Amino acid sequence: DFIDLLLECKEKGTIEVESLENFKKDGTPERATLELTEQLITAQVFVFFAAGFETSSSATSYTLHQLAYNPQVQTKAQNEIDLVLSRHDNKLSYDAVKDMKYLEWTFREGMRMFPSLGYLARKCTRNYTFPELNLTIDEGTLVTIPVQGLHMDPQYFDNPKEFRPERFSPENVGKINKYIFLPFGEGPRACIGERLGLMQSIAGLAAILSMFTVEPAPQSKRVLPVESKFDVVQCIDG
Repeated sequence: DFIDLLLECKEKGTIEVESLENFKKDGTPERATLELTEQLITAQVFVFFAAGFETSSSATSYTLHQLAYNPQVQTKAQNEIDLVLSRHDNKLSYDAVKDMKYLEWTFREGMRMFPSLGYLARKCTRNYTFPELNLTIDEGTLVTIPVQGLHMDPQYFDNPKEFRPERFSPENVGKINKYIFLPFGEGPRACIGERLGLMQSIAGLAAILSMFTVEPAPQSKRVLPVESKFDVVQCIDG
């Protein structure tokens, strides 16, 4: 779908979008024209796949780690996988994965507790003042958003150290501020590969859990120490 969309846009030659850098006096973004060259399209496709390799691997691995320590959640996810596959001729198709709602909640909860990117970096494009704090961020200032800190803050998530997929059920997900749960970022600079990342990770989990049950190894650590030097969160051992 993404490749088809890019090819359709290439035929048009240019697209008009809202500028992320230039604004009118009233604060609304100006319109900008972007030429869709072959080099630009190739770069987007490269980022689409390359940036999702290690991040998806990290998020999937940690979700399996949590399932090993939460067997009741794992059993519930496996039961759903078996039921859904039975409705789709036991084929792990796109439609089958889309029907695995509880598994999706489980993966999102894994990303909440162990986001692939521990922080996001953004640059302020115009002066902005927080009226409640009387704090102004000047244009050009680099802002670091602590994703891990937000996801594990009890102000936003009750008992944040508990692995609870039901946080993302239809009844509860609306209570989560979309600017607090940021595994893929948010806004115009959000991850372009979010849909692909979700699909391939959930499909991978379904493939594993349909055939195997994961358990902690004797040397496993429930709380994983992470290496702070890398942009993509990785555990040191465990």
